[in-house]
Amino acid sequence: MDHLIEQVLTKIRQREHQSFEVDYLDRTLPPDDKVFTDFANVSVNDVTIDLLIELYRVNTTNSWIHWILQGISFQVNFTFNISQYMVNFIPKKMLLDWPVKFVVDKESPVVTFNKKTVSRGDVAGLPDKAVLVVTDAQSLTTEAKEVSRLKQITIQIRTDEDCIWQK
Repeated sequence: MDHLIEQVLTKIRQREHQSFEVDYLDRTLPPDDKVFTDFANVSVNDVTIDLLIELYRVNTTNSWIHWILQGISFQVNFTFNISQYMVNFIPKKMLLDWPVKFVVDKESPVVTFNKKTVSRGDVAGLPDKAVLVVTDAQSLTTEAKEVSRLKQITIQIRTDEDCIWQK
């Protein structure tokens, strides 16, 4: 019995460090759910606005949405690779609350804060070249702006909490 437990623990440890990458094509079926037992990190390339909208609406009749939600239940770390033009199409609630990570051009994570004033410390904790989404209701301190410049952080300002398609 100890041997079996050791095998399971080894498999779990291996899974934590294994990554899987898939290209999203809306007219094709997603990969098999077996991916989630072998890989704890899944990157989805070529994510479209339609996929984001369907995911936000939790449309489980869409096979890709069902697959992603299944992965979330398996505690998979999802990374959605998007273009820079898609940032305004991501609901702020998704950036704050959903267990997925959005990355622009495979290098710049998209982040936001749920606070009125974004400080130097907040920005300093972000990865270099991140994309920081802020609303008109939020302000950045002078030091935060300076740190963002030094870290090459792009500041994307929105007029409100909603994204383009929610208006």
